[in-house]
Amino acid sequence: MAPNTDISTRSFIVALKSPFSGKSTREIAEMTGISPRTIDSIYGRACQRGFEPNARLIKILPQYLEDAPRAGRPRKQEEIHDATLKNCSRLQRLVVHRMESPSSSRLQQDEADEEAWVDDEDETGKT
Repeated sequence: MAPNTDISTRSFIVALKSPFSGKSTREIAEMTGISPRTIDSIYGRACQRGFEPNARLIKILPQYLEDAPRAGRPRKQEEIHDATLKNCSRLQRLVVHRMESPSSSRLQQDEADEEAWVDDEDETGKT
């Protein structure tokens, strides 16, 4: 499938190409600007996945229009990649939290310092 066809465009194509709409591939291509070959492949794939064009009620489900699985071998280190992403997101949250909280922690520290450095002379008022 072409990378520029989103799921709503695909559903539009399938609905127009169904027998009840009566639009030809060429007419749909003129309306959407998508090549006739792509239109036929979208409609054909929807039919292979369970779309019933001759049903009384047209039901276009998301699984009829999903992207096909990518070809090729999957990544070898998928678990390591996922763990690294989790660690990075955790570290990012810590950094953001630390950047937001220094002012509040300084206020608490200043209050603690004021309480800790009270002299007996200050309390009695004698110098």
